[in-house]
Amino acid sequence: MKTMIIVNNGLEECEALVTYDLLYRAGIETDLVGFTPEIVSSHKVTFKANRLLDEINGDDYDCLILPGGMPGTTNLENDQRVQDLINDFVAKDKYIAAICAAPSILIHKGLLNDRKFICYPGFEGDLTPVKEKAVRDGRFITGKGLGAAFEFSYLIISALLNEEKAEEVLSKVQY
Repeated sequence: MKTMIIVNNGLEECEALVTYDLLYRAGIETDLVGFTPEIVSSHKVTFKANRLLDEINGDDYDCLILPGGMPGTTNLENDQRVQDLINDFVAKDKYIAAICAAPSILIHKGLLNDRKFICYPGFEGDLTPVKEKAVRDGRFITGKGLGAAFEFSYLIISALLNEEKAEEVLSKVQY
């Protein structure tokens, strides 16, 4: 299994990095795929991507992960490469996971209509989110925000591997 977390300026760094860490502990190969080599988060934390968006092939990945944060979510949504990846993952029935404000990208595309989902309050549009920290509905996994990063990651690990591995990872980090 291989995942990518799209990282860009203005994102919520902990949503990306906590998810990355937990997937790494599960043995899931995960790339931080950046718009640029160096990323500055919404909280002015600087870190590096290990792959560039222009260099990757979506066919090499099983799951696309979109962290939230502002203006990171707007930057993701306004990038045609990200839109193309989302469209490709949907067409190929691959997993898409989004947390915090990022599920709004999927909402705007109509992908969460008639699905269970959660997002940061105020980003749900006309849809009604569930009252959970994170939820999986088919190939879509959504999380409410940074406080749900562990539950969000648990659902990704469960989907890509199994619940036993997800429980093992959370147990080892004392969750």
